[in-house]
Amino acid sequence: MAENKMIRFFRGIVTFILVLLNALFVILTTIPIGLLRFLPIPPLQVGILRINEEIGALYLYFNSRIQDLMHNVNYVADGEEKLKKDIWQFTTINHLSWADIFVFLYFTNYKQSVPRIFMKSQLWWLPLTWAAHIALAMPFVVRRTKEEIMANPKLIETDKNATRRSCKMYELMPTNVAGFIEGTRIDKAKYEASNSRFKNLMPPKIGGMGYTLEVMPYIDHLTDVTIVYKSEKREFWNFLCGDMWEASVTINTYKIPEELRGVDYTNNQEMRDKLKTFLEEIWEEKDQIIEKEKEKYGIKTVF
Repeated sequence: MAENKMIRFFRGIVTFILVLLNALFVILTTIPIGLLRFLPIPPLQVGILRINEEIGALYLYFNSRIQDLMHNVNYVADGEEKLKKDIWQFTTINHLSWADIFVFLYFTNYKQSVPRIFMKSQLWWLPLTWAAHIALAMPFVVRRTKEEIMANPKLIETDKNATRRSCKMYELMPTNVAGFIEGTRIDKAKYEASNSRFKNLMPPKIGGMGYTLEVMPYIDHLTDVTIVYKSEKREFWNFLCGDMWEASVTINTYKIPEELRGVDYTNNQEMRDKLKTFLEEIWEEKDQIIEKEKEKYGIKTVF
């Protein structure tokens, strides 16, 4: 037993070191190239993004090989043929663990464009977020408090316009924005507090996707990824140690209705309800997928 614990600990440490070295590789290679993106020449900007996307995809490829080497993973995917690179899309994942992004990218890398996220402006100083901004034009978004907005309501439109400018070049190339529509990692307490009508999911939140569709109305596909782990262990350390080596991934794609794109959802309850209905219909299907995978793995709950 003590020997097994030592092997597990060693596996976790070595995996962390390899993942860290891989991250340093992508930071050191993409930032010098990414700085050229600030030259105001659109064809050059798009070319720089494409070069760094290839380097980013290589980084994700090595992450997957680290998982193969250290964890001997048994991930099973259904629907990989639905993945596309040449479309503008929003990708969402049910959020169970810090490891979700690693499992999701294990299957989608090279089959989708490298995913972008809207990063909190308060995190600009972190090496990885700063590198993502410089290299891949991932935009920083200002998160305002209710007090700030009440004091100056114009801040909402000012911040949206800044985001639109940051995303302007995405109109020129197929783009993949990723986000967790549930808003947070699910656990029993959060699930019960959410009063969800779904058995395995918290209700979809429209805020993040609605904001994306408003500032990037050319996004016209939703790619939905459903993950189920056989293990009940969920912490990032568990992932590093290989405890989460067995999982299933189900992929579906949906066309986003044109009426839901380019809409200001802030004070438009009718359109908020329409977006909510669109997402809840997808959540019904997603919930059924999870039920089927739970039965396959012989588990009672995914959280």
